[in-house]
Amino acid sequence: MRYVLLISTVIMVAVGQLFLKKGVDMTPVKADLTSIIHTLFTPHIILGFIFYGGASIISLFALQKFPLSIFLPSMSLAYVIILFTSNYFFGEPITGMKVFGVLLIMVGVVCLSRV
Repeated sequence: MRYVLLISTVIMVAVGQLFLKKGVDMTPVKADLTSIIHTLFTPHIILGFIFYGGASIISLFALQKFPLSIFLPSMSLAYVIILFTSNYFFGEPITGMKVFGVLLIMVGVVCLSRV
């Protein structure tokens, strides 16, 4: 059950980030209050915040099950999800350096989980 909480948090953070990116792509935010308010209340931005909020709530339960020194670095697995989903949804390139960086993240998470 504890890994379900951890993985759910990671996935919800990644999905929230995808919605936020889609929202600012559709309604670019400018450095004035009207633009910020308009952007904050677009559907994709609201969904992004909902997923972030849900991830925060689930993380409260996950934090009871994991040491912080394992839980927090595990959140970096969202980068792995984002690498591939940003390519799929936004056409962002997957470069060798990005793959190398993601592999380093994954190795780090595995190392921490075995301590």
